Amino acid sequence: MFSLKGHTAIVTGGASGIGLATARMLADIKANVVIADLNDQAGQDMVATLAAEGCNAIFVRTDVADAADVNALIAASLEKFGSVEILMHFAGIGMEQSALATVQGDWDRIIGVNLTGSFLMMQAASRVMIERGYGRIVAMSSMAGLRGGTGRAAYGASKGGVAAMMRVMSMEWAGSGVTVNALAPGAIETALVKKMHDAETRRAYLAGIPMDRYGTPEEVAAAAVYLALPQSSYITGVTLPVDGGFDASGVIKRG
Repeated sequence: MFSLKGHTAIVTGGASGIGLATARMLADIKANVVIADLNDQAGQDMVATLAAEGCNAIFVRTDVADAADVNALIAASLEKFGSVEILMHFAGIGMEQSALATVQGDWDRIIGVNLTGSFLMMQAASRVMIERGYGRIVAMSSMAGLRGGTGRAAYGASKGGVAAMMRVMSMEWAGSGVTVNALAPGAIETALVKKMHDAETRRAYLAGIPMDRYGTPEEVAAAAVYLALPQSSYITGVTLPVDGGFDASGVIKRG
């Protein structure tokens, strides 16, 4: 029942973390997979692994903040597979820095990759999908874009912008067979999080997570893959928390 055979999925940020876990799951249910990333070696290695497991996969080096790169990615996907049914746009960068310490260069870099990059990717993919009357777009927001947290002025703004933009696009394309949703992960144990989260950040997060643990990339990927299925056709404009109950939490008594 849950198969994506014959569907082509672009996964930005697909060479590591949540993107990599998602690419693997998409391959498991027979999708063609396009890995888009700036890490050439990791991207090529991922494609080789998927190919050895019987998946049709290619790697396209892509800077999502560059419109020419984005258009080239779509063109390469169409040339190889003939269609693009799914966009998993997970490429992004993070920064933990107080608002007063954030300089414009840091702000511009975070907004450029996370928000402008999301706009360029979603716009380019949607043109192909709308023309064909079918598509699934899943963008990457964050709990940092939905709730206030220290050190996240630029990052939170970029991810809150993704959620707002996703809602607009979901309304504009609702009649075209294209659904647009976003994920809002909480504390997920990725390489990026290991760099960003010091001991105090981890303590603060765990105090507010009812499940009392960080999530895994595979748990986020599972939510993403559901939103990519044909059976998710009546879900659009949703920002789905994948956060161990963090967004729902209040006072938590343990024991």
